[in-house]
Amino acid sequence: MLSFADTRSFGTSDERFSHCLFCGKLLVLLPEDRRSGSCFDCLTLSVADPAPCPDCGAMIPAEERGTGCSNCRWYPPGD
Repeated sequence: MLSFADTRSFGTSDERFSHCLFCGKLLVLLPEDRRSGSCFDCLTLSVADPAPCPDCGAMIPAEERGTGCSNCRWYPPGD
């Protein structure tokens, strides 16, 4: 049970509806929606798979690739 009111609002009414980028289902969007255009069934498809560290082989989650490997302290080379 929510103990607070949802105070988010839409700028215009046409911002409320979209389609899933993966399966095409109709979506009802909320302001500040963080699903990246996917429905809950396809949400796992929008997240990149973990990648192995080039030095030690430990799996690095996609969201942590920019910070490097926490196991061996490998850091991705900059541009």
